[in-house]
Amino acid sequence: MNSKCCNQAPCQINHPLPMQTLFACGQGTGVSLPIPTAANPTFNPITVASVTLDTTYLCNASVKIDFNSLINYQALISAAGTLGTPFTITFQLTKTCNIGTKVALGTWDYSYGTVALATNITNSFGFSYCECCTCPGCCVYTVEVVRVAGSVVTGTGLTLTENASIRSSSISAMAISH
Repeated sequence: MNSKCCNQAPCQINHPLPMQTLFACGQGTGVSLPIPTAANPTFNPITVASVTLDTTYLCNASVKIDFNSLINYQALISAAGTLGTPFTITFQLTKTCNIGTKVALGTWDYSYGTVALATNITNSFGFSYCECCTCPGCCVYTVEVVRVAGSVVTGTGLTLTENASIRSSSISAMAISH
């Protein structure tokens, strides 16, 4: 193969490939999400899914990552109020290649806002990410929850109790050589 990879070195495929496409399914999990409060504002990132993809023998690979999840949100509001800010979860996709540095690839937000006195809802949430002409190597793609923000509801004598969880998640990766 005479095409060049992103490191500008000629690609030397040392073994025959049945196809120039790779597909990998990763590991996902369900997890309860702590919702920071004024009394406890700390939030530590939580890994929810990861997949490993080795593009060593592909040249000028394009990679597509698909992430899907089911999010459950529950809220109890003691009195009618006005929604100022919705409940929000921020997901971040990162990759670590060849045991190197972790690189952030993007963030995506899931938000849900309501002023109903009682809420128990499960929604699907997902995203896709593509990168072209990646350098060859073994990369681990990871999705983490990096931020959770509770709803802000204002009203006289109002109390708000919220709970959230990721019921399930999945991640897959596909790469194709150009």
